[in-house]
Amino acid sequence: TTITRHLSTRMTNQHRRNQPSRGASLLVRPTSPISQLLILFVFVSCIIYMMHMHNLVTKSLVNCASKNAVSVTELMSNSRVISDTVTSSCQVEYDRITAKQIPGITNQDLRRSQAWLGNQYRLTQTMEALSSRQRPVVAVVAGGSISLGHGVTPDSVRYAERLEGWMNEMYPLRNNNMSNNHNSHKVINVAAHGADMCAMAKRLNNLYSELSSQMPHSSNGAPDFIILEFAVNDYQGQDHLITVDSKTSVFFDGFRELVMCAEVVIHALLNHYPNTAVMFLEMQTAIATRKTGALLHQGVAQQYQIPIVSYAEALFPEFWRLTRMLEEMDRKTFSFEKDQWLENGGLGTTIMNDANISSAVLPYPHGCSPCHAEHIVEQFRHGKCKSICTFMERSNIIHDRKLQCNAKEGNIPPGQHECFVPFFAHDAVHPSAVGHAIAKDLIVHTLASAQQNLCEGEQVLQKDVLPLTTFVADDFHQLEVRSHYLVVKDVARTFSQWHKLEPIPGGAEGFKLYADDELKQRPGWIATNPNSKITFSIDLPPEEECYAVYLAILRSYKGMGTFSVEVRDYGDDMKKEKPPKRITTKDIDGLWSAPISVWSDIQITEDNDPGCTGYCEVTVTTNPTVNGRDGNKVKLLTLSARRCSTTKSKTK
Repeated sequence: TTITRHLSTRMTNQHRRNQPSRGASLLVRPTSPISQLLILFVFVSCIIYMMHMHNLVTKSLVNCASKNAVSVTELMSNSRVISDTVTSSCQVEYDRITAKQIPGITNQDLRRSQAWLGNQYRLTQTMEALSSRQRPVVAVVAGGSISLGHGVTPDSVRYAERLEGWMNEMYPLRNNNMSNNHNSHKVINVAAHGADMCAMAKRLNNLYSELSSQMPHSSNGAPDFIILEFAVNDYQGQDHLITVDSKTSVFFDGFRELVMCAEVVIHALLNHYPNTAVMFLEMQTAIATRKTGALLHQGVAQQYQIPIVSYAEALFPEFWRLTRMLEEMDRKTFSFEKDQWLENGGLGTTIMNDANISSAVLPYPHGCSPCHAEHIVEQFRHGKCKSICTFMERSNIIHDRKLQCNAKEGNIPPGQHECFVPFFAHDAVHPSAVGHAIAKDLIVHTLASAQQNLCEGEQVLQKDVLPLTTFVADDFHQLEVRSHYLVVKDVARTFSQWHKLEPIPGGAEGFKLYADDELKQRPGWIATNPNSKITFSIDLPPEEECYAVYLAILRSYKGMGTFSVEVRDYGDDMKKEKPPKRITTKDIDGLWSAPISVWSDIQITEDNDPGCTGYCEVTVTTNPTVNGRDGNKVKLLTLSARRCSTTKSKTK
């Protein structure tokens, strides 16, 4: 092309010098021998090029079914030099910012992790802000104990902290002073033990207030992106049911409320933060019978075009394959022989002499690895890592034989090795330090691939537009009401601001506030004896028509009792000079069959029945112990109230 352009320029100049005078014949032949040779050279070159291209096309068409057929890329390579240069530079940047991911994560793992692409516009805006290096980028992590880093130490190994480190390492701000927190990118972690979408939905107002105080001035009061990690907690324990009547009861019975909460959160965040990217991060446990809320989130994500990053899809196809392979090797212990260890963790010569990359049966990190207990918190470190055999035992799906998983008791045959997967350690629910690193890698891949696709011009992105209809809510007014709780009182801090749940003076008889879990991290108002009582108050503006009152309790599979809840509505009579306008009662059982203990939010007064219209008092009274039960515990966690969805007044 350059040669042809050069020759053409010379010929044009020559032609201009030989241009005949006005009125002379235009059919004047060039008189210079050099110009004649140049014309002949260009003409012959064009003929040769056309014949070459004809041969290539003919060969490609004739042999299109052959493995040796000329590829489209080869055929068009000479005409795509500029495009290839752009693609190459885009790939180089992607490789740079993803270079430090956990070894062994394959392209197929990464592709599976993007379970739903959604609208990528807001993600590319986040990457544009990072790439500019002009201002701090702020991310928010909201989730349960997984995001909180339950069981791992130090905090720096959690995926939230790893993500913050990645942003500052790959995109350091100009004139950055890392000691100045306002001049560096940051991730704000608002996760809480046992939190689910419904917990977040009722604390959105508190969350907005808390985040606004932590935003740098350059952020305009909004985070750049928000990660929602609630899949494991959003199945409310019902996922543990093993024997059911139909698939319908497994997937949909009782789950509309959870889907509603997810829609409330997504709709509220997109409206409150119109330029903030939101993504689901879907985790999974190693308990085979334990489903997650990913199925429930999928519909909401599609309705609102929210990207889904799936840790579950990236890792668990190979995890279940590994489990099957181990079962074939030893049906009782799920162990393997030493000859199954793979050289360099099965990753080839790129990884050398790294003890942390050891792997057997399958390549790292999908195979069996030695237990690395150094990142397990001290309380759990004595138990070391849990094996796949233990996970299967706790899944309770093998009934034709008794598993033998305890190596300390000599259950593992001589010469055999227990299988520990690197992304689990201390239990079957919470990821290890390696698992947190992989979660960060998948988030980074989603951000980096969105940037790469835009860089390569594969798509012209436009900002998402909110849908015209809701997903499961009756209307948008209902979503607005459900995102605007006026009162949320907790026994412990959840997400952000904390309004303590305390009884009225002299209102606690037999109830005490304490933490009864092993780590002393989950307090509640607890009673174990019959006829114990406790009374709380809710003071709301009396001009409203109706408030819906909720009480969150602990539900578990053993030791729980029954109780009654009474709501007395005094309206504008805060001094209780008159009898209550209305009394609403509800009987509740803290016991269920699912082998899991989680908090459960129960609506006490209904939207279409004004059970609270101003000042109200809520009294909980325990019942006598049910025959055949091994306890009578009642544990209260949260009291909250919002406007009824039938109330058409303003919600903001």
